[in-house]
Amino acid sequence: MESKFDMNQWGYIKDKLREKYPELTNADLNWGHLLRDDLLQNISTKLGKTKKDLLDVIESFDYSSIR
Repeated sequence: MESKFDMNQWGYIKDKLREKYPELTNADLNWGHLLRDDLLQNISTKLGKTKKDLLDVIESFDYSSIR
């Protein structure tokens, strides 16, 4: 599944994920040197979701305010 977000939007996505899942820490959401798929896999594992479920959550965010 291809996702519409990219690294330029990660700050926004990170904030939205933190709002929705307060158990996520800064370390969990730090893109750093990880590949995007590895980052998403780590987050989905911590949340007990599949990567597809996590992508569905990310895709549901309102991106209209991002420029």
